[in-house]
Amino acid sequence: PPPPPPHTPPRLSSAASDVYKRQATHYGMGGKLSRLPGENLNFLVTTAEGQKFVAKIVDEHMPPAVVKMEFAAIEYAVDAGFRPHLPRIKENQYGNIETPIKLHVKSHNRLRLIAFIDGTAMSEISDISDNLLFDLGKSLASFNVAMQAFDHPSAHRNHRWNLADAGQHEDKIGLIADPERRDLLKWSFASWRQARAKFADVPWQFIHGDGHDENVLVDNDRVSGLIDFGDCCHNPTICELAICLTYLMMRGDEPLRTAAVITAGYCAVRPLAAEEMALLYPLVCARLAVSVCVANKRKTIDPGNPNWFGGERACWRLLAELRAMGPKTFMAGLHGA
Repeated sequence: PPPPPPHTPPRLSSAASDVYKRQATHYGMGGKLSRLPGENLNFLVTTAEGQKFVAKIVDEHMPPAVVKMEFAAIEYAVDAGFRPHLPRIKENQYGNIETPIKLHVKSHNRLRLIAFIDGTAMSEISDISDNLLFDLGKSLASFNVAMQAFDHPSAHRNHRWNLADAGQHEDKIGLIADPERRDLLKWSFASWRQARAKFADVPWQFIHGDGHDENVLVDNDRVSGLIDFGDCCHNPTICELAICLTYLMMRGDEPLRTAAVITAGYCAVRPLAAEEMALLYPLVCARLAVSVCVANKRKTIDPGNPNWFGGERACWRLLAELRAMGPKTFMAGLHGA
């Protein structure tokens, strides 16, 4: 490999210094490093030429096979002509998508460089237009269409946010002190079990699995990027839309109207069969139930970490509204867009 760049940025933290050395020796690039916000140890790398990458560090708990799956999926989507930008992984000088890096004496970490995508996170937009909501639905559907034939052994996995296995969190209902809220969760999981019985009747495929407004980038009222493939897996395709609806419905005073516009955009690209439409209501409720269960479990681990349960109040509010609304009103509202 070529020698490291002639200078090292001053006053780097120990971790940043290690990242800088690795990117120099394994990627042949220097650049300025700045720590990115969030609970993970990630850095923004800006090269002398103005290129930007995200230096993402994972530990041994993230199987290398899952990272290979993300790489394969993103390259497949790009080759299939998916329009919004995706976080493509840069191979190092040895043709590998990850580079070993040891940040602590007893830790074995891996580094990968991911292309930085310009754009504003949808979560930062206070007033989301109908045009943008519609384009969000179209973009998710376009991704599902592009990935319809993609498969990977590591996609057939389970994780805490796997909506097809939402019931794995039912045992956390006991963490909720309020009896009315416990009843709300029991109802949500019961509805999910009824929906699960119909999973065999709908299409399954590889999905992004986390259409959160923080993972959608926007430019000029259009979706410009889709990031964070950490929850991707093989699921009923309809889970993609249900997850997105859950997070966007928590915003604003008209959750059903928001859901209707996104769904209309989705159906403009990938029309939904009646069997899939019928699953949206219980799947949205299940995602909300999982969110509050995970949040309350995390409170027992680190009650002072706001990143772990900042949206809990909105989850409870929307879940109560959906139960009061009922599936018939929900479905009628979706068709009203």
